[in-house]
Amino acid sequence: MQAVISPYQMQILDSIARVNDEKEMRDIRDLIAEYFSNKALDEMDRLCNEGLLSTADVQSWAGEHDRVPNNAR
Repeated sequence: MQAVISPYQMQILDSIARVNDEKEMRDIRDLIAEYFSNKALDEMDRLCNEGLLSTADVQSWAGEHDRVPNNAR
């Protein structure tokens, strides 16, 4: 199976083509992680505001252990 790179992924690859060292790569990874974390938080806020999610729901997730072993994927 061959991976297909979307135009959006290609733009990211082009943008990071000039990364010179591990620190720059870490900084970029951190920025991307922060971006997606903020998107997740924004969506959770939206669900809370619409009454579809409560803080009790979120707190109950903290005790869940739903991990799937890597070889099961």
